[in-house]
Amino acid sequence: MTNRVLLIDGHSLAYRAYFALPVENFTTSTGQHTNAIYGFASMLMNLIRDEKPTHIAAAFDVSRKTFRSEMFPEYKANRAATPDEFRSQVTYINELVDAFQIPRFEVAGFEADDVIATIVSEMGEDVDILICTGDRDAFQLVSNRVTVLYPKKGVTELARMTPDAVIEKYGLRPEQYPDFAALRGDPSDNLPSIPGVGEKTAAKWIVEYQSLSNLIARIDEISGKAGESLRNCLPNVIRNRELTQLRHDVPIQVTLANLKWPGIDVNHAITLFERLEIKALRDRARALSGDTESTKEPIKKLKPVKVSSEFIDASNGSGSVGILVLDEGFAIASNESEVALVAKLPENFTESSIITHDAKPLIRDGKIPKVEFDTQLAAYLLNPGTRDLEFAEVVERYLGVSIAIGESDLFGGSIDPKSATYLIPLKELLEKELADRQLLELYRTLELPTMHRLAEMERIGIAVDRNELGELHRYFAQIEGDATAAAHKAAGREFNVASPKQLQSILFEELDLPKTKRIKTGYSTDAESLEWLFAKSKHPILENLLKIREVSKLRTTVEGLQAAIGSDGRIHTTFQQTVTATGRLSSTEPNLQNIPIRTDEGRKIRATFVAGNGFTELMTADYSQIEMRIMAHLSEDKSLLTAFHEGEDLHSTVAAQVFGVKVNEVDSEMRRQIKAMSYGLAYGLSSFGLAQQLDISPTDASALMGKYFERFGGIQDYLKDVVRIAREKGYTETILGRRRYLPDLNHENRQRREVAERMALNAPIQGSAADIIKVAMLQAHNAMMNAGLRSRLLLQVHDELIFEIAEGERSEMEELVRREMGSAYPLRAPLDVSVGFGPNWDQAGH
Repeated sequence: MTNRVLLIDGHSLAYRAYFALPVENFTTSTGQHTNAIYGFASMLMNLIRDEKPTHIAAAFDVSRKTFRSEMFPEYKANRAATPDEFRSQVTYINELVDAFQIPRFEVAGFEADDVIATIVSEMGEDVDILICTGDRDAFQLVSNRVTVLYPKKGVTELARMTPDAVIEKYGLRPEQYPDFAALRGDPSDNLPSIPGVGEKTAAKWIVEYQSLSNLIARIDEISGKAGESLRNCLPNVIRNRELTQLRHDVPIQVTLANLKWPGIDVNHAITLFERLEIKALRDRARALSGDTESTKEPIKKLKPVKVSSEFIDASNGSGSVGILVLDEGFAIASNESEVALVAKLPENFTESSIITHDAKPLIRDGKIPKVEFDTQLAAYLLNPGTRDLEFAEVVERYLGVSIAIGESDLFGGSIDPKSATYLIPLKELLEKELADRQLLELYRTLELPTMHRLAEMERIGIAVDRNELGELHRYFAQIEGDATAAAHKAAGREFNVASPKQLQSILFEELDLPKTKRIKTGYSTDAESLEWLFAKSKHPILENLLKIREVSKLRTTVEGLQAAIGSDGRIHTTFQQTVTATGRLSSTEPNLQNIPIRTDEGRKIRATFVAGNGFTELMTADYSQIEMRIMAHLSEDKSLLTAFHEGEDLHSTVAAQVFGVKVNEVDSEMRRQIKAMSYGLAYGLSSFGLAQQLDISPTDASALMGKYFERFGGIQDYLKDVVRIAREKGYTETILGRRRYLPDLNHENRQRREVAERMALNAPIQGSAADIIKVAMLQAHNAMMNAGLRSRLLLQVHDELIFEIAEGERSEMEELVRREMGSAYPLRAPLDVSVGFGPNWDQAGH
């Protein structure tokens, strides 16, 4: 078998992956970004699968300080600082390479492609070599035995640069590439080009004179302005040539034998991908390694069985049954050997104890009345940082059993109906684990009842005015169209306002506006950059572009709501209880927790949510400054507690103490700064982050923090203690004992440690707020039922509850909700509840 060596330029490919995949779409529940990891891993696995190498090595840069930067300090000096979001992923990428059992090489003073060039030199003539890199300088290594795989688009499409491919693209042989590159220059490396000399002229000269040295020897023969430019820039060209040439003498010990690839360390890789919450990569790693667990026996069809009361009672006399939802029907298990397959659940389950996985849809749709135990919810509470909560994953994690997957769907759809027999032992194990971690009471008294309440809220839904939504859609479309026309007028021509490339051309070339932050494709045109640019230049095109961005989001929101209206004229959102690591609920299909409130246009959307038939109005009730009240409670800071008990306006009272003025002397800027500071501290904000948020210098931000902590030292002590205790325990806790595990608190990598520290600061406060609002929901509902009221709880939106009020129940509902929400938890800083009424959600606001 031919030896086939795959050499990976690790830093180049990881960086390309980072910019190819949107960073905001790849984040773990702890806030760790994973887009570069995901893209790098995908590319690596594709290469191994498609190229089938026998030997592999990966080379990485150590830093930007190399022999090239010493020779030419401006080398790569124009490149933007490496984003923190990328830096925090580098150690994971290193661990990924180790899990794949691929040797890693990195040498101070050299770049990864120098390491690769050296490895190529050490390989024999009978070896096929593949180099995967995004650096075109590697084209000089191409030969009959060396092919460069160069990413053309994102992380999926690779160009195979063989000798013929290099000739086809540049008209040059691979060994001539450094000469050509020296003449062309390289803006990405800050290597100067020759004015008036582009790629075509540079290639023509090398073809004609065969080499740069021959060209220089006969430089006086080059006529015209191009020749004059070449002579004037000759020192730069000679230096470019030295910098472009890859080194083949990097001090590393490498042989073909020590690059032999033994295959993936499956357990290490799977553990890493589970920690990073990337299930797709875990499954691919298994398949790539040939793990037999990825090849399951096909499902053996079970015949439908009539479910009798004897069948249900046969489970050790407990009356418990496990119900597993299948693609077409249900599997019911009463013990470890008997399973019934039914198309519809029988009605005699009302008295039995049901154990299932993801019960909320069954309860919402009226298929079962309630459950004794939900294994998905229990697994979430035990490890709120994971997103792998499918039944097969939980069974494998806790019982060590791999569930057979149906041939029709290898990614978790059709599972073996016999798997229902695992539900009862799984329940017993999870229940014991919850008890061992002091989480069983939280599960039984808060999370499970909340699940039942959410199922009912989803079933009820909330009424919307379909006609008003239609009018609103036309209104937003008109604004968007007018703003687009105005932007075209300001630019002097029509262009695609949604195209970053066309925007870059209009803004930075034709209008010559100040440059925003540099990105891979030029200069950024995202909303934040456009806002900065508008503040700098006030150009009318920017005002309209920002208006288009704002209104386009609103129009899209309206379209989503229109599509979600049911036949009953109501929108039935889905509440996600097992997604956030802090315990907060989220809302999807559609997301009703993200309806805008800060702008007049956004509030128009809220106004389309109305009281339905048979009800008179909506009531909203929310907690005032709950995060700060929890902060005061947890820190026991006397000054902050006093401010809550005595101050009419918290932020003005706190500002007065920090700035040493009377409350009536606090201006809006003082109040703004203190508000940002107070909430920022509750979310792990650093002085640098505060500086960015307030648009002040880091020095001023640090000074402001210093003044704050002089007055509120209890908060500073608490914040330090939170991280210290979490580091010792490995997790944080809320007021009700909800845990969030943060293993990276003790990691050697600073970026990963700092991410975990911010999570440790945030989790107890945000998690406690989640606990309190859930308690409030349950208490309010139970009180409504006990009082025989017809009013209904419809939505929970962060710290706000929305009720639909029945005729004649307004005053009783206000009193009841204020009482139950206000007594949800005995904080040292009392819970303050605000209530409002109105025919729609907007007018019910307060």
